[in-house]
Amino acid sequence: MPKSYIFLLFFFCYSIALLYFGKSGYSDNENVEDFFLDGKKMGLFACVSTFVGTWFSAASMQGLPGSIYTYGLTFVFYAVVPWFIGAGLLVVLTPKLRASGALTLPAYFNVRYKSNMLQVTTGILIMITFILYIVIQIRGFGIVISEFLEIPYTLGIFIVYIFILYTTFGGLSSIAKSDGFNFIIICTGVFMTAVLLFSKLGEVSHFFEQASNIEGYAIKGFQYFTPKGSLLHPLAGGNMPVISLVSAFFGWGLGLATNPQYTARIIAAKDDATAIKMIKRSVLLLSVVYAGVIFIGLGSRIIIPSIVGVDSVDAIMPFIVNSLFDTPVSGFVMLAIIAAAISTANSQLLVVSSSFILDVYKILSPNQYTDDKQLLMSRLVVFVAGSVSLVLAISPPESLLIYGGYIWGIFSVTFLVPLYGGLFLSYATRRSVMYSMGSGLLMMLFLIIRSYGTNTIFAIHPAMPGVLISVFVFWITAKLERNGVL
Repeated sequence: MPKSYIFLLFFFCYSIALLYFGKSGYSDNENVEDFFLDGKKMGLFACVSTFVGTWFSAASMQGLPGSIYTYGLTFVFYAVVPWFIGAGLLVVLTPKLRASGALTLPAYFNVRYKSNMLQVTTGILIMITFILYIVIQIRGFGIVISEFLEIPYTLGIFIVYIFILYTTFGGLSSIAKSDGFNFIIICTGVFMTAVLLFSKLGEVSHFFEQASNIEGYAIKGFQYFTPKGSLLHPLAGGNMPVISLVSAFFGWGLGLATNPQYTARIIAAKDDATAIKMIKRSVLLLSVVYAGVIFIGLGSRIIIPSIVGVDSVDAIMPFIVNSLFDTPVSGFVMLAIIAAAISTANSQLLVVSSSFILDVYKILSPNQYTDDKQLLMSRLVVFVAGSVSLVLAISPPESLLIYGGYIWGIFSVTFLVPLYGGLFLSYATRRSVMYSMGSGLLMMLFLIIRSYGTNTIFAIHPAMPGVLISVFVFWITAKLERNGVL
């Protein structure tokens, strides 16, 4: 039987299961609070399922092992460590966020700073950034499905578009159930790959010695040359400047600590204790999975020191799996990569919809609609936002991990100050928040545009200057207002 037929069988079985889990939550939605937050009654198992499913995206399943394969352990310090630190900051935020009674992050800003304009502005910003970020998930799926089923990339991304819409239409209840299923697929795929690589490495006791001896081009024709010993070096053998590694925290770490897709899950938990346990247990579970991903990245480089015919870091993982393993195994790992993309994209689409309905439309429109009409509008926004992301994914960014860091950096420079600064600076006002958000965002966008088209992997992350500017403007404006100067 041709390999593509076997992959198609795997995909068909996965599709049936996903359709079941996606449909199961449709009857749970009586109003928009049920649709977006599952009625704020989610138990620990559902919370952890959707938290880890949303966290582990195509950037983790494709971008991270591909980057480790190419650059080494430096990308663990670039992305994974900042993510976990950011999760720690979410624990600090949880009690205040839940005590506010807000249904969304922008609504919390309105509660804290008494500003409808701030709620609308941040709601629109969330819509734009998540539409851009969903492109990562669609691209990741498209790469995998075109590699394994031997179909055009554009057809592959259209398939994932249908799945994302379907699971999102059921609201958070459907997403939580499908996320739990998807994360089981992800874990199984990661550890299956790790075990099989382990069996192919031979003398595993010499694993680190073998990795340290690797040198050369990871991808033939790719511009980065791996110096001997650099795969195990936290600074890539000196190629990653310390300031660049530190600056990545301002994008990935602080971006995660301010990300609306995680604050939505904090709000949806049935109580404070459940929300905090959700974060702690999710990080513990994810740390084990990332250990497998790190092993996959390094182990693949030892077995196949150089790849020919791959055009990006994000395509390395599918190529390795398809090349090294038997069809049934590679087919299941394919499902894991697909599950990572879908479990993140549907959650982000739901946040886009909630931002429009609860933070923009309800504030700007005097019309009051029935629950049924609001649910219909919510699903319509999901359709429109998903369609825009699909169009953008036709010509996607080159690196999922780098692009994702830029998107998360936008949350850092705009939401960090009003979210955490407002907790500790009681006299901060709407004006200081708006000034800090505007200055931080302008700085970051200027740096992104300035570096567009250049090799920015080992450069200073643009979120770092943006965050520093926003913090300074926030502090000085609040001081001046307190002293009556403004």
